[in-house]
Amino acid sequence: MRRIFVRSFCIVCVLLAAASFFCGAARVLPRGTSIGGVDVSRCTRTAAAARVREHLAAELAGRSFTVLVGGDEYVFRPPELYYKTDLAAALVAAERGGSVPLKKELRLADMEQVLRGICDNYYEKSAAARILFDPAKEQPFTVVRPRAGSYADGARLLRDAEAALAAGESTVRAECVRVAPAFGEEEALRSVTLLSSFTTYFNEGNAPRAHNIARAAEAVSGCVLGAGESFSFNARTGVRTAENGYREAPIIKKGKYVPGVGGGVCQVSTTLYNAALLAGLTVTEHHAHSLPVGYVEPSFDAMVSGKSCDLKLRNDLAGKVYFVLRVRGNALRVRIYGQQSGVTYERESVTTGTIDPPEPEVRADAEESELRAGKAGLTSEGYLIRREKGKPAVRTLLRKDRYAPQRAIVRELPADDAEGAEHAEKESAAAAAKARGGRGNRVLRAR
Repeated sequence: MRRIFVRSFCIVCVLLAAASFFCGAARVLPRGTSIGGVDVSRCTRTAAAARVREHLAAELAGRSFTVLVGGDEYVFRPPELYYKTDLAAALVAAERGGSVPLKKELRLADMEQVLRGICDNYYEKSAAARILFDPAKEQPFTVVRPRAGSYADGARLLRDAEAALAAGESTVRAECVRVAPAFGEEEALRSVTLLSSFTTYFNEGNAPRAHNIARAAEAVSGCVLGAGESFSFNARTGVRTAENGYREAPIIKKGKYVPGVGGGVCQVSTTLYNAALLAGLTVTEHHAHSLPVGYVEPSFDAMVSGKSCDLKLRNDLAGKVYFVLRVRGNALRVRIYGQQSGVTYERESVTTGTIDPPEPEVRADAEESELRAGKAGLTSEGYLIRREKGKPAVRTLLRKDRYAPQRAIVRELPADDAEGAEHAEKESAAAAAKARGGRGNRVLRAR
Protein backbone atom coordinates (compact mmCIF):
# COMPACT_ATOMS: atom_id res chain seq x y z
CA MET A 1 0.00 0.00 0.00
CA ARG A 2 2.80 2.44 0.86
CA ARG A 3 4.56 1.84 -2.47
CA ILE A 4 1.37 2.53 -4.40
CA PHE A 5 0.85 5.76 -2.48
CA VAL A 6 4.37 7.05 -3.25
CA ARG A 7 3.95 6.33 -6.97
CA SER A 8 0.57 8.11 -7.04
CA PHE A 9 2.07 11.13 -5.26
CA CYS A 10 4.87 11.42 -7.87
CA ILE A 11 2.43 11.34 -10.75
CA VAL A 12 0.36 14.10 -9.15
CA CYS A 13 3.47 16.27 -8.72
CA VAL A 14 4.42 15.89 -12.39
CA LEU A 15 0.93 16.81 -13.52
CA LEU A 16 0.87 19.88 -11.25
CA ALA A 17 4.28 21.04 -12.59
CA ALA A 18 3.10 20.65 -16.17
CA ALA A 19 -0.10 22.48 -15.45
CA SER A 20 1.86 25.27 -13.78
CA PHE A 21 4.15 25.58 -16.85
CA PHE A 22 1.31 25.75 -19.34
CA CYS A 23 -0.59 28.13 -17.17
CA GLY A 24 2.55 30.31 -16.95
CA ALA A 25 2.92 30.20 -20.74
CA ALA A 26 -0.70 31.15 -21.17
CA ARG A 27 -0.55 33.84 -18.51
CA VAL A 28 -0.31 37.37 -19.93
CA LEU A 29 2.42 39.81 -19.01
CA PRO A 30 1.55 42.89 -16.92
CA ARG A 31 0.61 46.19 -18.53
CA GLY A 32 3.50 48.52 -19.28
CA THR A 33 5.88 45.63 -19.88
CA SER A 34 8.50 45.95 -22.65
CA ILE A 35 11.42 43.81 -23.78
CA GLY A 36 14.26 45.59 -25.46
CA GLY A 37 11.99 48.57 -26.18
CA VAL A 38 9.20 46.41 -27.66
CA ASP A 39 5.81 46.72 -25.93
CA VAL A 40 4.63 43.26 -24.87
CA SER A 41 1.86 44.34 -22.47
CA ARG A 42 -0.90 41.79 -22.00
CA CYS A 43 0.97 39.30 -24.23
CA THR A 44 1.57 35.70 -23.42
CA ARG A 45 5.17 34.61 -23.42
CA THR A 46 4.72 33.02 -26.83
CA ALA A 47 3.17 36.13 -28.29
CA ALA A 48 5.77 38.36 -26.62
CA ALA A 49 8.61 36.27 -28.07
CA ALA A 50 7.08 36.45 -31.55
CA ARG A 51 6.65 40.24 -31.29
CA VAL A 52 10.29 40.75 -30.20
CA ARG A 53 11.57 38.47 -33.00
CA GLU A 54 9.46 40.33 -35.53
CA HIS A 55 10.92 43.62 -34.31
CA LEU A 56 14.48 42.24 -34.59
CA ALA A 57 13.82 40.98 -38.12
CA ALA A 58 12.53 44.41 -39.14
CA GLU A 59 15.62 46.00 -37.60
CA LEU A 60 17.88 43.68 -39.61
CA ALA A 61 15.99 44.21 -42.86
CA GLY A 62 18.16 46.15 -45.24
CA ARG A 63 21.30 45.53 -43.22
CA SER A 64 24.27 43.70 -44.67
CA PHE A 65 27.77 42.72 -43.72
CA THR A 66 30.53 42.84 -46.33
CA VAL A 67 33.89 41.05 -46.29
CA LEU A 68 36.47 42.66 -48.60
CA VAL A 69 39.35 40.48 -49.84
CA GLY A 70 41.76 41.36 -52.62
CA GLY A 71 39.31 43.57 -54.50
CA ASP A 72 36.45 41.09 -54.12
CA GLU A 73 33.29 41.62 -52.02
CA TYR A 74 31.40 38.97 -50.11
CA VAL A 75 28.03 40.39 -48.95
CA PHE A 76 25.92 38.70 -46.28
CA ARG A 77 22.29 39.50 -45.43
CA PRO A 78 19.64 37.92 -43.19
CA PRO A 79 19.14 35.09 -42.46
CA GLU A 80 22.96 34.58 -42.60
CA LEU A 81 23.11 37.79 -40.60
CA TYR A 82 21.19 37.46 -37.34
CA TYR A 83 20.97 38.54 -33.70
CA LYS A 84 21.95 36.26 -30.87
CA THR A 85 19.83 37.31 -27.83
CA ASP A 86 18.97 36.36 -24.25
CA LEU A 87 15.25 36.43 -25.09
CA ALA A 88 14.39 33.38 -22.94
CA ALA A 89 15.79 35.04 -19.81
CA ALA A 90 14.11 38.35 -20.73
CA LEU A 91 10.68 36.66 -20.98
CA VAL A 92 11.05 35.27 -17.47
CA ALA A 93 12.07 38.71 -16.16
CA ALA A 94 9.09 40.29 -18.00
CA GLU A 95 6.64 38.46 -15.74
CA ARG A 96 7.45 41.05 -13.10
CA GLY A 97 6.57 43.83 -15.52
CA GLY A 98 8.47 46.97 -16.38
CA SER A 99 11.13 47.65 -19.00
CA VAL A 100 13.29 44.58 -19.51
CA PRO A 101 16.59 45.06 -21.41
CA LEU A 102 17.40 42.62 -24.21
CA LYS A 103 20.99 41.63 -24.83
CA LYS A 104 21.67 41.14 -28.52
CA GLU A 105 24.79 40.45 -30.56
CA LEU A 106 24.99 40.69 -34.32
CA ARG A 107 26.28 37.42 -35.72
CA LEU A 108 27.13 35.76 -39.00
CA ALA A 109 25.87 32.20 -39.28
CA ASP A 110 28.70 29.61 -39.22
CA MET A 111 31.08 32.55 -39.26
CA GLU A 112 34.35 30.69 -38.68
CA GLN A 113 33.60 28.13 -41.39
CA VAL A 114 32.36 30.78 -43.84
CA LEU A 115 35.41 33.01 -43.39
CA ARG A 116 37.77 30.04 -43.70
CA GLY A 117 36.10 29.16 -46.99
CA ILE A 118 36.66 32.72 -48.25
CA CYS A 119 40.32 32.63 -47.28
CA ASP A 120 40.79 29.32 -49.08
CA ASN A 121 40.01 31.12 -52.34
CA TYR A 122 43.14 33.24 -51.91
CA TYR A 123 45.60 30.57 -50.92
CA GLU A 124 48.34 29.94 -53.45
CA LYS A 125 51.34 27.89 -52.48
CA SER A 126 54.71 29.43 -53.23
CA ALA A 127 57.10 27.48 -55.44
CA ALA A 128 60.86 27.70 -55.06
CA ALA A 129 63.11 28.04 -58.06
CA ARG A 130 64.07 24.63 -59.42
CA ILE A 131 67.19 23.42 -61.14
CA LEU A 132 66.88 21.19 -64.20
CA PHE A 133 70.12 19.31 -64.82
CA ASP A 134 71.02 17.85 -68.20
CA PRO A 135 74.72 16.90 -68.39
CA ALA A 136 74.47 16.36 -72.15
CA LYS A 137 73.96 20.07 -72.78
CA GLU A 138 76.81 22.54 -73.09
CA GLN A 139 75.05 24.65 -70.46
CA PRO A 140 73.80 21.82 -68.23
CA PHE A 141 71.48 23.85 -65.98
CA THR A 142 68.12 25.45 -66.58
CA VAL A 143 66.44 27.43 -63.81
CA VAL A 144 62.68 27.16 -63.47
CA ARG A 145 61.56 30.53 -62.17
CA PRO A 146 60.10 30.67 -58.66
CA ARG A 147 56.49 31.61 -57.94
CA ALA A 148 55.40 33.74 -55.00
CA GLY A 149 52.53 32.48 -52.87
CA SER A 150 49.75 34.28 -51.05
CA TYR A 151 47.11 33.72 -48.40
CA ALA A 152 44.40 35.65 -46.59
CA ASP A 153 45.05 35.78 -42.85
CA GLY A 154 42.06 33.78 -41.63
CA ALA A 155 42.74 34.09 -37.88
CA ARG A 156 43.02 37.86 -38.13
CA LEU A 157 39.93 38.11 -40.34
CA LEU A 158 37.88 36.19 -37.76
CA ARG A 159 38.98 38.50 -34.96
CA ASP A 160 38.31 41.63 -37.05
CA ALA A 161 34.89 40.35 -38.17
CA GLU A 162 33.81 39.64 -34.61
CA ALA A 163 34.93 43.11 -33.52
CA ALA A 164 33.18 44.78 -36.48
CA LEU A 165 29.88 42.99 -35.82
CA ALA A 166 30.06 43.82 -32.13
CA ALA A 167 30.58 47.49 -33.01
CA GLY A 168 27.67 47.44 -35.47
CA GLU A 169 29.96 48.02 -38.46
CA SER A 170 28.98 46.74 -41.86
CA THR A 171 32.39 46.06 -43.43
CA VAL A 172 35.55 44.14 -42.62
CA ARG A 173 38.66 43.83 -44.78
CA ALA A 174 40.90 40.78 -44.94
CA GLU A 175 44.65 41.21 -45.32
CA CYS A 176 46.26 39.26 -48.17
CA VAL A 177 49.78 38.23 -47.30
CA ARG A 178 52.35 37.63 -50.05
CA VAL A 179 54.76 34.75 -49.43
CA ALA A 180 58.18 34.92 -51.06
CA PRO A 181 59.51 31.62 -52.42
CA ALA A 182 61.98 29.86 -50.18
CA PHE A 183 64.55 29.56 -52.98
CA GLY A 184 64.87 32.43 -55.46
CA GLU A 185 66.37 32.48 -58.95
CA GLU A 186 69.62 34.09 -57.84
CA GLU A 187 70.02 31.55 -55.05
CA ALA A 188 69.38 28.76 -57.53
CA LEU A 189 72.09 30.06 -59.85
CA ARG A 190 74.55 30.35 -56.95
CA SER A 191 73.89 26.70 -56.10
CA VAL A 192 75.19 25.56 -59.51
CA THR A 193 78.35 27.65 -59.79
CA LEU A 194 81.31 26.06 -61.58
CA LEU A 195 83.57 24.94 -58.73
CA SER A 196 86.29 23.30 -60.77
CA SER A 197 87.31 22.12 -64.22
CA PHE A 198 90.12 19.73 -65.09
CA THR A 199 91.21 18.39 -68.49
CA THR A 200 93.53 15.58 -69.56
CA TYR A 201 94.47 14.47 -73.06
CA PHE A 202 94.79 11.08 -74.74
CA ASN A 203 95.71 9.50 -78.06
CA GLU A 204 92.63 9.24 -80.26
CA GLY A 205 94.49 6.80 -82.47
CA ASN A 206 94.28 4.12 -79.77
CA ALA A 207 90.63 3.41 -80.52
CA PRO A 208 89.94 0.78 -77.81
CA ARG A 209 91.44 2.99 -75.08
CA ALA A 210 89.61 6.10 -76.38
CA HIS A 211 86.38 4.07 -76.37
CA ASN A 212 86.89 3.02 -72.73
CA ILE A 213 87.55 6.61 -71.69
CA ALA A 214 84.33 7.77 -73.35
CA ARG A 215 82.39 4.82 -71.88
CA ALA A 216 83.49 5.50 -68.29
CA ALA A 217 83.05 9.26 -68.66
CA GLU A 218 79.48 8.74 -69.82
CA ALA A 219 78.77 6.50 -66.81
CA VAL A 220 80.00 9.11 -64.32
CA SER A 221 78.57 12.21 -66.00
CA GLY A 222 75.28 13.33 -64.50
CA CYS A 223 76.09 12.12 -61.00
CA VAL A 224 74.57 14.33 -58.29
CA LEU A 225 75.92 14.13 -54.74
CA GLY A 226 73.87 15.61 -51.93
CA ALA A 227 75.54 17.18 -48.91
CA GLY A 228 77.17 14.42 -46.86
CA GLU A 229 76.75 11.79 -49.59
CA SER A 230 79.58 9.61 -50.92
CA PHE A 231 80.64 8.51 -54.39
CA SER A 232 82.32 5.30 -55.54
CA PHE A 233 83.89 5.28 -59.00
CA ASN A 234 83.67 1.50 -59.29
CA ALA A 235 80.04 1.44 -58.25
CA ARG A 236 79.19 4.15 -60.76
CA THR A 237 81.04 2.72 -63.77
CA GLY A 238 80.39 -0.94 -63.10
CA VAL A 239 82.68 -3.90 -63.64
CA ARG A 240 85.06 -3.36 -66.57
CA THR A 241 84.01 -6.29 -68.77
CA ALA A 242 83.17 -6.75 -72.42
CA GLU A 243 79.56 -7.36 -71.39
CA ASN A 244 79.51 -3.87 -69.86
CA GLY A 245 80.81 -2.31 -73.05
CA TYR A 246 84.55 -2.07 -72.28
CA ARG A 247 87.31 -3.09 -74.68
CA GLU A 248 90.83 -4.47 -74.31
CA ALA A 249 93.57 -1.84 -74.10
CA PRO A 250 96.93 -1.54 -72.26
CA ILE A 251 96.80 -1.30 -68.47
CA ILE A 252 99.55 -1.00 -65.86
CA LYS A 253 99.92 -4.13 -63.77
CA LYS A 254 102.81 -4.80 -61.37
CA GLY A 255 105.00 -2.20 -62.98
CA LYS A 256 104.34 -3.32 -66.56
CA TYR A 257 102.02 -2.42 -69.39
CA VAL A 258 99.89 -5.45 -70.24
CA PRO A 259 96.65 -5.94 -72.19
CA GLY A 260 93.48 -5.71 -70.09
CA VAL A 261 89.80 -5.01 -70.55
CA GLY A 262 89.02 -1.45 -69.55
CA GLY A 263 92.43 0.11 -70.24
CA GLY A 264 92.10 3.90 -70.12
CA VAL A 265 89.47 4.00 -67.40
CA CYS A 266 92.13 5.14 -64.92
CA GLN A 267 92.48 8.36 -66.92
CA VAL A 268 88.82 9.08 -66.18
CA SER A 269 89.22 8.37 -62.45
CA THR A 270 92.39 10.48 -62.39
CA THR A 271 90.75 13.44 -64.14
CA LEU A 272 87.79 13.24 -61.77
CA TYR A 273 90.15 12.98 -58.78
CA ASN A 274 91.88 16.24 -59.70
CA ALA A 275 88.60 18.05 -60.38
CA ALA A 276 87.30 16.84 -57.01
CA LEU A 277 90.36 18.21 -55.20
CA LEU A 278 89.95 21.58 -56.90
CA ALA A 279 86.24 21.65 -56.02
CA GLY A 280 86.90 21.07 -52.31
CA LEU A 281 85.43 17.56 -52.14
CA THR A 282 86.85 15.11 -49.63
CA VAL A 283 88.80 12.17 -51.10
CA THR A 284 88.28 9.13 -48.87
CA GLU A 285 90.07 6.56 -51.06
CA HIS A 286 92.64 6.80 -53.85
CA HIS A 287 95.51 4.70 -55.17
CA ALA A 288 98.64 5.57 -57.13
CA HIS A 289 99.79 3.65 -60.20
CA SER A 290 102.95 1.59 -59.92
CA LEU A 291 104.40 3.60 -62.85
CA PRO A 292 104.14 7.31 -63.60
CA VAL A 293 101.47 8.19 -66.18
CA GLY A 294 101.80 10.71 -68.95
CA TYR A 295 98.48 12.48 -68.65
CA VAL A 296 98.92 13.92 -65.14
CA GLU A 297 101.75 15.00 -62.83
CA PRO A 298 103.23 12.70 -60.16
CA SER A 299 101.16 12.27 -56.99
CA PHE A 300 97.96 13.31 -58.74
CA ASP A 301 96.95 10.05 -60.42
CA ALA A 302 94.12 7.85 -59.18
CA MET A 303 94.26 4.21 -60.25
CA VAL A 304 91.15 2.02 -60.12
CA SER A 305 91.04 -1.73 -60.52
CA GLY A 306 88.17 -4.12 -60.02
CA LYS A 307 86.97 -4.28 -56.43
CA SER A 308 90.34 -3.83 -54.72
CA CYS A 309 91.18 -0.26 -55.80
CA ASP A 310 88.53 2.44 -55.96
CA LEU A 311 88.25 6.20 -56.06
CA LYS A 312 85.86 7.36 -53.35
CA LEU A 313 84.71 10.91 -52.66
CA ARG A 314 82.49 12.55 -50.06
CA ASN A 315 80.62 15.80 -50.43
CA ASP A 316 81.32 17.83 -47.30
CA LEU A 317 80.23 21.07 -48.96
CA ALA A 318 77.11 23.06 -48.15
CA GLY A 319 74.85 21.76 -50.94
CA LYS A 320 74.62 19.37 -53.85
CA VAL A 321 77.42 18.91 -56.36
CA TYR A 322 76.98 17.93 -60.00
CA PHE A 323 79.47 16.05 -62.20
CA VAL A 324 79.72 16.77 -65.92
CA LEU A 325 82.24 14.73 -67.93
CA ARG A 326 82.72 15.30 -71.63
CA VAL A 327 85.03 13.90 -74.30
CA ARG A 328 85.80 16.20 -77.23
CA GLY A 329 88.41 14.96 -79.67
CA ASN A 330 91.44 13.93 -77.64
CA ALA A 331 90.40 15.85 -74.52
CA LEU A 332 88.59 14.58 -71.45
CA ARG A 333 87.15 17.39 -69.38
CA VAL A 334 85.56 17.09 -65.93
CA ARG A 335 83.53 19.94 -64.50
CA ILE A 336 82.04 20.02 -61.01
CA TYR A 337 79.28 22.46 -60.08
CA GLY A 338 77.91 23.37 -56.67
CA GLN A 339 77.20 26.08 -54.12
CA GLN A 340 79.20 29.23 -54.73
CA SER A 341 81.95 29.90 -52.21
CA GLY A 342 84.94 32.19 -51.88
CA VAL A 343 87.42 29.31 -51.65
CA THR A 344 89.74 28.23 -54.50
CA TYR A 345 92.32 25.47 -54.67
CA GLU A 346 95.59 24.82 -56.49
CA ARG A 347 97.67 21.64 -56.80
CA GLU A 348 101.40 21.36 -56.40
CA SER A 349 103.46 18.36 -57.53
CA VAL A 350 106.95 17.99 -56.07
CA THR A 351 109.44 15.38 -57.31
CA THR A 352 111.55 14.50 -54.28
CA GLY A 353 113.90 11.98 -55.88
CA THR A 354 114.63 9.70 -58.82
CA ILE A 355 115.20 5.96 -58.99
CA ASP A 356 117.68 4.72 -61.59
CA PRO A 357 116.41 1.99 -63.87
CA PRO A 358 118.04 -1.43 -63.58
CA GLU A 359 120.46 -2.77 -66.16
CA PRO A 360 118.86 -3.27 -69.59
CA GLU A 361 117.35 -6.60 -70.43
CA VAL A 362 119.09 -8.00 -73.48
CA ARG A 363 117.03 -10.20 -75.79
CA ALA A 364 118.67 -11.94 -78.67
CA ASP A 365 115.47 -12.37 -80.68
CA ALA A 366 113.55 -9.30 -79.52
CA GLU A 367 111.02 -7.90 -81.98
CA GLU A 368 111.18 -4.20 -82.80
CA SER A 369 107.88 -3.64 -80.94
CA GLU A 370 109.35 -5.15 -77.77
CA LEU A 371 112.31 -2.78 -77.59
CA ARG A 372 112.09 0.14 -75.17
CA ALA A 373 114.36 2.62 -73.46
CA GLY A 374 114.90 2.47 -69.76
CA LYS A 375 112.95 4.96 -67.65
CA ALA A 376 113.84 6.25 -64.21
CA GLY A 377 111.36 5.95 -61.42
CA LEU A 378 110.69 8.70 -58.95
CA THR A 379 109.38 9.66 -55.56
CA SER A 380 106.98 12.57 -55.26
CA GLU A 381 104.62 14.51 -53.04
CA GLY A 382 101.30 16.10 -53.84
CA TYR A 383 100.09 19.26 -52.11
CA LEU A 384 96.77 21.12 -52.13
CA ILE A 385 96.83 24.89 -51.62
CA ARG A 386 93.64 26.45 -50.26
CA ARG A 387 93.02 30.14 -50.86
CA GLU A 388 90.30 32.32 -49.37
CA LYS A 389 90.07 36.08 -49.61
CA GLY A 390 91.37 37.83 -46.51
CA LYS A 391 93.08 34.71 -45.15
CA PRO A 392 96.57 33.28 -45.60
CA ALA A 393 96.95 30.41 -48.05
CA VAL A 394 97.01 26.94 -46.50
CA ARG A 395 99.31 24.33 -48.09
CA THR A 396 98.44 20.74 -47.17
CA LEU A 397 100.40 17.59 -47.96
CA LEU A 398 97.99 15.15 -49.58
CA ARG A 399 100.20 12.17 -50.34
CA LYS A 400 103.66 10.74 -50.92
CA ASP A 401 104.23 8.28 -53.76
CA ARG A 402 106.88 6.05 -55.26
CA TYR A 403 106.79 5.17 -58.96
CA ALA A 404 108.92 2.26 -60.14
CA PRO A 405 111.58 2.60 -62.84
CA GLN A 406 111.31 0.68 -66.09
CA ARG A 407 114.01 -1.63 -67.34
CA ALA A 408 115.19 -1.07 -70.90
CA ILE A 409 114.80 -3.91 -73.38
CA VAL A 410 117.47 -4.04 -76.05
CA ARG A 411 118.33 -6.47 -78.82
CA GLU A 412 121.51 -8.46 -78.49
CA LEU A 413 124.00 -7.45 -81.18
CA PRO A 414 126.60 -9.66 -82.90
CA ALA A 415 129.96 -9.66 -81.14
CA ASP A 416 131.79 -8.18 -84.17
CA ASP A 417 129.40 -5.21 -84.39
CA ALA A 418 131.54 -2.98 -82.15
CA GLU A 419 130.23 0.22 -83.70
CA GLY A 420 126.62 -0.90 -83.16
CA ALA A 421 127.36 -1.91 -79.58
CA GLU A 422 128.96 1.44 -78.84
CA HIS A 423 125.98 3.21 -80.40
CA ALA A 424 123.51 1.15 -78.34
CA GLU A 425 125.46 1.87 -75.17
CA LYS A 426 125.38 5.60 -75.86
CA GLU A 427 121.66 5.46 -76.60
CA SER A 428 121.00 3.57 -73.37
CA ALA A 429 123.05 6.07 -71.32
CA ALA A 430 121.30 9.04 -72.96
CA ALA A 431 117.89 7.49 -72.29
CA ALA A 432 118.79 6.91 -68.64
CA ALA A 433 120.02 10.49 -68.25
CA LYS A 434 116.88 11.80 -69.86
CA ALA A 435 114.75 9.65 -67.58
CA ARG A 436 116.50 11.02 -64.48
CA GLY A 437 116.41 14.68 -65.44
CA GLY A 438 113.91 17.41 -66.09
CA ARG A 439 111.77 17.08 -62.97
CA GLY A 440 111.24 19.45 -60.05
CA ASN A 441 108.64 21.42 -58.14
CA ARG A 442 105.56 22.46 -60.09
CA VAL A 443 102.48 24.38 -59.04
CA LEU A 444 99.51 23.21 -61.12
CA ARG A 445 96.16 24.81 -61.67
CA ALA A 446 92.89 23.60 -63.12
CA ARG A 447 92.78 23.61 -66.88
